[in-house]
Amino acid sequence: MRAITITGFRRPALFRRMLETLAANDVAGWRVVIRIEPSAVAPEFAAIASAALAGRDHTLTVNERVLGIRDNPLGTIDSAFAAGVGLVLHLEEDMLLSPDATALAVWFERNHRPDWLCLNLLAGTCGSAGPPSDRRYADLLFPAKAFNSIGFAVRAAEWRETMRPAWLRDQTALSVPGLEIPPRGWDWSVYALVAEDPDLVTIQPALARATHTGREGGTWCLLDFHDRAFGDLQICDRVGADYRVVEPTVLPRELRAHLAVIDELTQARRALASTRRRRWFGR
Repeated sequence: MRAITITGFRRPALFRRMLETLAANDVAGWRVVIRIEPSAVAPEFAAIASAALAGRDHTLTVNERVLGIRDNPLGTIDSAFAAGVGLVLHLEEDMLLSPDATALAVWFERNHRPDWLCLNLLAGTCGSAGPPSDRRYADLLFPAKAFNSIGFAVRAAEWRETMRPAWLRDQTALSVPGLEIPPRGWDWSVYALVAEDPDLVTIQPALARATHTGREGGTWCLLDFHDRAFGDLQICDRVGADYRVVEPTVLPRELRAHLAVIDELTQARRALASTRRRRWFGR
């Protein structure tokens, strides 16, 4: 059994759009686990889920109190793994999915390698306004020293042993233009984990399998940043790709160059973070 976990708060219209794209996926064998923060519009989420997921295995819970953007997804993912699933695909209300997002997650689980922490549905890093996505390369995936929160799939072992402990570190990121400053949270913490651990990579798609619709009402993302990052982002619109992981060195040049910039950005952030830590702690 596998689970799709979804969290949401105060934006039922975005939730409806996300579920419409999820419903275009093959969700046979998946349990959909939804946790919504309490608000005046929480009942709308329940009605939307009942209609969009009719006949599909799903549950929706409204939290007794607001847990926040760190603890609500944490508890939702924990509950799914505690129920015995082997793989979780985690989503938020303000995403749109390709019709093969669940198929790609299944492929990731079946082909997993020891250094793969998780699958990202979108390539690139937290805080980058330039995620690569090219329709010509629907079949290509690559290992990356990067992570972002626009949808990810993780197995139970990597969640419990590696990702969950990092999730709780509340990494504070360096300043990023277009974001509230300084961004911090579970996604930056996981990004730091992958960047700093020589034995970990994420698997990322050359053609995006998710995009972000939360232009307004989110926590960190400002309008200008959202428009630069996601305004014209292409995502996969079909199923049936013959997925294969290739090393970045053999990717087409335009993708290879983009990934080189991502790597340079990651290395620069690591160096600056190290400098700040030495300044703070006198080391």
